[in-house]
Amino acid sequence: MAPTPTEPPSSAHPIPKLLLRCYDIAHPGSSAFFGTPPAVDQTLQASCSTVLSRLYPSPHEPPPPIRSVTVILEEFDGVAYTCGSKLDEEHKEVHLSLSYLADVQKNAKGDGDRVANEVMGVLVHELVHAFQFNGKGTVPGGVIEGIADWLRGEAGLAPPHWRERPGEDDKWDAGYERTGFFLAWLSRRTSNPSLIPQLNRRLQNAAWNDGAHLRELLGGKEPEELWEEYKRSFDGKREDEDEAPQPVPTHRPLAQGGAPRSGYSVQY
Repeated sequence: MAPTPTEPPSSAHPIPKLLLRCYDIAHPGSSAFFGTPPAVDQTLQASCSTVLSRLYPSPHEPPPPIRSVTVILEEFDGVAYTCGSKLDEEHKEVHLSLSYLADVQKNAKGDGDRVANEVMGVLVHELVHAFQFNGKGTVPGGVIEGIADWLRGEAGLAPPHWRERPGEDDKWDAGYERTGFFLAWLSRRTSNPSLIPQLNRRLQNAAWNDGAHLRELLGGKEPEELWEEYKRSFDGKREDEDEAPQPVPTHRPLAQGGAPRSGYSVQY
């Protein structure tokens, strides 16, 4: 059963202009995107509101001055990615794979809620990349992706294939849901629900500096030390016996200048 997304809270910050571009309206992926309730405008606005309200909960600490976000539906291998537009970094683009959207609809077997949750989940993940701070480009990719999946999980949009229990050899900053679940645990462990928004805010003007800001927010503890405690917390617990599908790298598009774009680059 698909997780139930939480009602998107109201954002204290304005939603930028939202635009939509579809390169193949007859593609089955377009049918999945446009034909599944709620209406597209509601989905896009709710996704933006979800990200802004959770990553920037204080009205006195604004997000970056993003002027517009264009969602682009097109054919490519993979799932989705986010980048700046050719205008400047204040205009963002979220690219969604039409093939992936078609696969989501096919695998949902008529479950419209499953399609809607997956579409919004991917949008939320990508919109985090549009709005998050990255320590002026110094934050490791695994942490960047982990924050995006942390927010997706907190919004109740975790897909069925996610598994919280880490593998024995997994690292805390491996990225995506592996790191996202750990960040959520750190928030509970420190009794600080604003831990990740606080970390994001510190990275507005400061470099990652080998995780110095995260260590400070953790009371001086090393993330690696807490990762071992986190893994031990699963001892004796059973999780769903079904094995999660292993992600298979399919497409890692490059941004202008050759730098990797942020976003999902694995196909489940």
